[in-house]
Amino acid sequence: MTEVHSQRNQSLNSFIEHLEGHLSDNRQHVIIEFNAEQEFNAYEIEQLETIEKRIRSNNLSFVVVSLKLDYDSSDALTVVPSADEAYDLISFEEMQRDLLA
Repeated sequence: MTEVHSQRNQSLNSFIEHLEGHLSDNRQHVIIEFNAEQEFNAYEIEQLETIEKRIRSNNLSFVVVSLKLDYDSSDALTVVPSADEAYDLISFEEMQRDLLA
């Protein structure tokens, strides 16, 4: 199963606070969708990296959908430009985990 969280009209700080609380006991793959124009500072990227580490430590996928973040923004975050690519990546990671298990 995959859980999708969308920023919608929330401020970035409120959205990240919501994620941190909601994902503390998560047992599903996670897709986080940000507004197309959302900018990120270093602290916000660090918060997302911390959430990703927690999710991945449970052998689950964590994918960020953003047009403003890219591979140069963070080498720790998995970032794609669309939700379709996020689902594809999670499917690929599931197959990879199955093959390596």
